[in-house]
Amino acid sequence: MPEALTRIPTHAAIIVDGNRRWAKNRGLPASFGHKAGFDRLKEITRYAVGDCGIKVLSLYVFSTENFARDAKEVGYLMDLFANNFRTIAEEMNERDCQVLFSGRREGLQQRVLDAMDYMMDLTKDNKTGIVNFCLNYGSHAELTDAMRAIAGEVQNGTLAPADINEQTIESHLYRQLPPVDFMIRTSGEERISNFLLWQCAYAEFYFTPVLFPDFTKQCFDEALAEYARRDRRMGGNTKKK
Repeated sequence: MPEALTRIPTHAAIIVDGNRRWAKNRGLPASFGHKAGFDRLKEITRYAVGDCGIKVLSLYVFSTENFARDAKEVGYLMDLFANNFRTIAEEMNERDCQVLFSGRREGLQQRVLDAMDYMMDLTKDNKTGIVNFCLNYGSHAELTDAMRAIAGEVQNGTLAPADINEQTIESHLYRQLPPVDFMIRTSGEERISNFLLWQCAYAEFYFTPVLFPDFTKQCFDEALAEYARRDRRMGGNTKKK
């Protein structure tokens, strides 16, 4: 992290995008891009929560819509999640960071669920930081699931409609984490693709043409420097962190 950078986001989020294009540009199968993206993901995760001091890092690694991709590619990604992501948890455990997953468990293979549960159990007592993998995630699905849960509480009489407020909704999201301060998307696309819509209400956005396998620590530093230059008033007159 640049020495002069004194303001960093508490909660940063990255839409991991561009792995397939990275492979295509090199005449390689998509699986090579996903493997290169995973290697970069390990590096950026370690750097963000370990060296930069970001308290929460959310990573959009697989959306609910991604199941519509070619079955062979989806299968490769599931293998990657089940077999390789444990190494990230082990590194995060050494750094006293907790690993969480956000998204629907339904539709994921048991071996993926087992890996997820292993990672969360291994790191459950860690306090220094949080890495939140958004896997089989979609914000519409998250809000739908939250509304169903709230409706169930109203139906069984444990919650009055008049008592529903923003905190009620937030408490029914997949994870109770701080709001996103800074959202990064790689690959040149300038949209948030159904990612953390509630949590990003006042986030700063940063779009870079760099494909994720090429998104180095220096690229991350450049993004953080841009965040530090932003004037975050969030609807008020006082500059926010």
